[in-house]
Amino acid sequence: MKTMAERTILADCCEDWIIEWGGFYERGRSFRCPECSTEWTKAESEVYRRGDGREFVRRSRRGPDAEFPFLAAADGREPNVDRCCAKILLAHGERMADGPFNCPVCGTEWTRSTQRLHGLRVPVFAKATLGEPLTVQPGRTRAFLVSLSEYSPPRE
Repeated sequence: MKTMAERTILADCCEDWIIEWGGFYERGRSFRCPECSTEWTKAESEVYRRGDGREFVRRSRRGPDAEFPFLAAADGREPNVDRCCAKILLAHGERMADGPFNCPVCGTEWTRSTQRLHGLRVPVFAKATLGEPLTVQPGRTRAFLVSLSEYSPPRE
């Protein structure tokens, strides 16, 4: 039986909100993500506690001329896909050509291909450390990345 390492997952909407607006909250102030209504508290400067008690710390990856802010799990259990990669794949992945792609922020090597799922042609993204490739899942308010086996066609 294959066991998977537990990962702390952070919704994109919460991370986007905190990255942009978290610095304006006073320490100890509670707030909700306006998109998904997840409860948060600013625990300390750059530290945010989700309603379930998990804490996230604002960090940045620095490049030669820019920096990329993200929230890291305080306990070190990170998601399978870094925020930089997820943002790029969600924003540009469907239009990318098939073949290799390296994230300019973290350097992760991805391979993009196209497959048929549920009768639809979908972009597929693979990297060495993933057990199963990912694709873009249309959501109620925004798209997100899911494993191929978790993909379901959009409802209309």
